[in-house]
Amino acid sequence: MPERFLHSPNLPQSRVSMVLLSPEYPAVFQSVQKLGIRAIATTSSQNLPDPIRYHGDMLCCYLGDGFAVVPHGEEELARRLNYFDIQTIVTQTPLGKCYPEDAPCNILQIAEKVFWNPKSAAPEIQQQLAEKQHFAVAQGYTRCAAAVVDANSLITADRGVSRTAQKAGIEVLEIQPGHIQLPGYEYGFIGGCCGLAAPDELLFTGSLKSHPDGRRIQEFLQQRNITAIELTDGPLLDIGGILPIREIAYDDD
Repeated sequence: MPERFLHSPNLPQSRVSMVLLSPEYPAVFQSVQKLGIRAIATTSSQNLPDPIRYHGDMLCCYLGDGFAVVPHGEEELARRLNYFDIQTIVTQTPLGKCYPEDAPCNILQIAEKVFWNPKSAAPEIQQQLAEKQHFAVAQGYTRCAAAVVDANSLITADRGVSRTAQKAGIEVLEIQPGHIQLPGYEYGFIGGCCGLAAPDELLFTGSLKSHPDGRRIQEFLQQRNITAIELTDGPLLDIGGILPIREIAYDDD
């Protein structure tokens, strides 16, 4: 069946056929593959702290149409992406162990809107996304701080991202911080434990019942005709996101 690259990052127009995600948690990785989705495994970064060394939202900023930005020093990941015909732009500066040096690729893109901290976003990404609508926030990890639901909706526990997104015309479900596991840290983020597998399907690494706002999340999704698919029955786990790259190109699209 013919495929195409996602034009708009995070927002598939049809069923997703390829994603980028961490291989560190085999149960999640295998569950994605059982859905018929090819999974490109991220590579381990020597420049990031161990708990997030495989996180896709730290290692890659997918720009759409088969182009991605990868930090300097992550050439193995760049070669892996190139193997799948993804063209990579490598930053001049490598990642660092501490914020903001660890966050240059962690950029939230929703349709034509981009939410970032200009102080931490890589100059190469800022240049590539210069024609988009930019919204500055204090949060440097905008991609992992928010779950993209559709072109007009997101879920986040970050009040700054929430307020700015609402001012930008996006509907926001603001949830409690925490209750998402990220070994080595106090807690993880909602964007790091999910990703769209189709316009009407949002994959989660674990059970929404493990989150006190799980019912509210379900209702928010149902109101938008989106089904939550839980890849495991364990707690929600921040793995650096499930990043859609390619989708099925149906004849009538």
